[in-house]
Amino acid sequence: MSSLYLDADYVYCTTVSGLDVYDIASEDLYAYIIYSGGFNAIWGNDDRIFIGTSAAGIKYVDKTCISGSLSEAVDVSSCLDDFSNLTAYSALTSDYIRCLHGYGDIVMAVTDSGVDVIKIDPQSYRSYTVVTDAYKGFMLSNDEFYYTISGSEWSLNKVYTCLVDWSTPDYSWVTGSGVLASSITINDIFITERTGSAGIGNTVYIATSSGVYVIDEDSDRYAVYYVEG
Repeated sequence: MSSLYLDADYVYCTTVSGLDVYDIASEDLYAYIIYSGGFNAIWGNDDRIFIGTSAAGIKYVDKTCISGSLSEAVDVSSCLDDFSNLTAYSALTSDYIRCLHGYGDIVMAVTDSGVDVIKIDPQSYRSYTVVTDAYKGFMLSNDEFYYTISGSEWSLNKVYTCLVDWSTPDYSWVTGSGVLASSITINDIFITERTGSAGIGNTVYIATSSGVYVIDEDSDRYAVYYVEG
């Protein structure tokens, strides 16, 4: 399945053969990267595009290296570099990357063996947990982050700081317990920071197999939106 990231100028789309970069204004293919095995996940900041692989961890591309043409897309595969060049803490729970997210110079990687949060140089650090069933992640500017866990019941988990390793999350929404209905799956998440009713907590959006849940962390109130057939 393809993953997308976009900035003001381009849409970056992972494929089974690499990465395609589309010009937003023209919608034309602008540049591309060829990579054996393709890419699984993508996220970017102001300077770089970070890309997840199934066997070689995280790769990245400097945005300044991506140059293309609307008349004929350009192969920029030579721009691809290894994440280990950006941080002293490049070891991951696994080299199979399921999801990437982040904020600024902090990169969050959900792997098939855990969740890693890594700050790139200068003053790099890494925190992590080992878990086999994590799939989606979302990082905030205040060092809080969220990730999903699959199972007979799914959960969305919140950790209050990425400065230390953790074994259990600080808070969880579990299907069949409280807000989320039983036996549903969590497909994706999105968080808006400090938009709770008291201006303290966040607003949590959870796309599930049975509608989209919107949760106000400050009041614990929630709504569920369904698509009418």
